[in-house]
Amino acid sequence: MKSIKKPVEILCINESLEQEDLSLWHLRKSKYKSINKKRIITQDWLMREVDEMNLNFGYWITLSFYSQVDNPVIQYIDNQHIRKVILDFLYPNKKPKNRIRLWFFVEQHKSRKLHLHFLMEQVDYEWWLGSRNRKIILHKNTLSKIISNEYSMNDVFTESLTNHLKEWVNKLGRGRKSTQIKPALNVDKRIHYVNKSLDNWNFDKWEHIDFESSDFREETKKQMETK
Repeated sequence: MKSIKKPVEILCINESLEQEDLSLWHLRKSKYKSINKKRIITQDWLMREVDEMNLNFGYWITLSFYSQVDNPVIQYIDNQHIRKVILDFLYPNKKPKNRIRLWFFVEQHKSRKLHLHFLMEQVDYEWWLGSRNRKIILHKNTLSKIISNEYSMNDVFTESLTNHLKEWVNKLGRGRKSTQIKPALNVDKRIHYVNKSLDNWNFDKWEHIDFESSDFREETKKQMETK
């Protein structure tokens, strides 16, 4: 039997165990296992999709509903409406083929009720503001900030989209926490987060991903239908 000549370094990706001294023995114990393999595989696959589809996600959007459901299929139906509301906001006239793409994910509260996260591609603000028949809703104090150069185009777009969603998605509350739009920044971390249900088995297989409402490739959707 060959001996191990080089020391073996064991890296732990379970945050609760970062301060512990781990040995090879720990790797055989279920309580010390790292992140679920299905979660790692899913994250890796989604990140490959981002690269291969040349997706440029710019926004991380979270929607919380005052009228919540606990059935993902019902939430998928709502997602179709939300998708239409966003595309109508971006393209008030004819929808182009190379439209902004979105990925929808559902997440479960402790109450088992659902809320929604989705990634949306970055918008060209010069194009967006210059489009014809563009109607946006802004608060009066926002207009004052724009005049005094205290507001960026990103702020204007974010507030406009937030107000549009609240206007056309009836299940959304009117409070600030109901609609949160943030920069996507590190997309890999966002994708890591939305797959946390694979650690807890809150959903059946990949039920937390709304493939029908999301802009995945058709071959990808067909593959997932057979899983």
